[in-house]
Amino acid sequence: MGVYLILGLLLVFMLLLCLSAYTETSYLNTNNISGENIDIYADNIFLNAILLVLAICLLYILYHYTDFLDTRLLELILFGWMFFFGCLFIMTTKLAAPVYSDSFILTNSAMEAAEGEYYNMGSYFARFPFQLGYVLYCEIFFRAMLLVLPGLPQGYYYLALQGVNLLWLMLSYYALIRITKLMVSDARVHKLCLVLMLLSLQPLMSCTFLYGNIPAFSCGCVAVWMFLLFIKQGRIGFALICALSLSLAVCLKLNLMIFLVAIGGVWFVELVKKFSLRSCLCLVLAVVCVLSISKLPQAIYEKRSGYDFGEGIPMLGWLAMGMSEGHAAAGWYKEDHTVTAFKESGNDPVATGEKAKAVIRERAEFFANDKKEALRFFSEKLRSQWNEPSYDSIWLNQVFLSFSEKGGLYSFFCDKGQRLTMSLMNQHQQLVFLGVLLSIPALIKKRDILSCILPLIILGGLMYHLLFEAKSQYALPYFILMLPVAAAGLAAFFELLKKKLA
Repeated sequence: MGVYLILGLLLVFMLLLCLSAYTETSYLNTNNISGENIDIYADNIFLNAILLVLAICLLYILYHYTDFLDTRLLELILFGWMFFFGCLFIMTTKLAAPVYSDSFILTNSAMEAAEGEYYNMGSYFARFPFQLGYVLYCEIFFRAMLLVLPGLPQGYYYLALQGVNLLWLMLSYYALIRITKLMVSDARVHKLCLVLMLLSLQPLMSCTFLYGNIPAFSCGCVAVWMFLLFIKQGRIGFALICALSLSLAVCLKLNLMIFLVAIGGVWFVELVKKFSLRSCLCLVLAVVCVLSISKLPQAIYEKRSGYDFGEGIPMLGWLAMGMSEGHAAAGWYKEDHTVTAFKESGNDPVATGEKAKAVIRERAEFFANDKKEALRFFSEKLRSQWNEPSYDSIWLNQVFLSFSEKGGLYSFFCDKGQRLTMSLMNQHQQLVFLGVLLSIPALIKKRDILSCILPLIILGGLMYHLLFEAKSQYALPYFILMLPVAAAGLAAFFELLKKKLA
């Protein structure tokens, strides 16, 4: 029953996303200096159809007629390309976060903490104490850099941290490849997955953005990999690494609770199917570990700085934001129900929560009474996030400052060649969405909850950001998770096509 519910909901979302992707495209532009601005344009559906058929034909040839290609060779090509392109893009972009941005506040606070200063931490982290996990991560890195390479300009430390983002991304890809091999034994599916990863520019171009997204996502992927190994092999070491990885993921980015809920749900179903006291204890340990360690960074900084950061803005504020009109599009960032409400309430999280509840009730009643407006609002919110092919990777590199003049590779992908880059990302996104849609019938036929773990996490991301704050960069981790699912879906379609042709 759980498999049918997960895949049924995902089927609805993917039908909507496929229809949207083939008929229109959302673009982030730089017209709004205070934040993102979304434009939605109609696509050339005939050109999309031609390019899609061409891409499917090429992948069909790769799937059926390239047995001579070794997957290990393709893995080496993938990681070599990621490292070469990622390093070159970071060095040519030389990105520095603007002073007003969260990225600057987090990395600057970490640098000050590494030097023993805490005087700028009070107001921001009283609102967002959950960001302290990423600050602690950055501080550990900066302390190591100051110890090994003292005296360098700060910009070099930030560029090095972007390089570490690239290494985290490579680890997440490695974990997803291992997950794919655990789920599917067919080497041809692995090849399709590697090719889809090789064609993904968005994650590589996002490594310049210093935030918790990439390292947290990588830890989440490792946690899924270790969980599957534990279920299949029963070794406690895998469960311990899973618990630790999940804890680090949630510390770095609170939204990674979606991974915990998905893994915990599948783990529980496995226990119902076949109870094991050891497995049950490992599940409890993982949950306790995540919930306890996630509070550790705040406790560390409160003790060292002398500040009492408190509970911060309640999550209800982000739900109220997600149900209201934003600056860029429906449900996108707007401070009215978070920062502004928190200030007006005298930094009282309970009073802020009550204000948010009132807004949520009002908006729910409004949507219930006006079904047409509800459909417009949530449709725009879904499309503006998930049908934005760059997932913020171009816009961030355009609007953020740089330490010196940006180089030719930046110009090719984000300036003069921006139109071509967006077109490539758009066609790649359409192919991935179609692949995920095609995977659903095969997964329904298989009826295996373990095989649904990546679709479940994707569904969790879709539903969470349909309700809470919207932003296309938040959809990027779930788009990466779609790559192995899409590979399996395309493989199932190619098998069916081969039978029909025969």
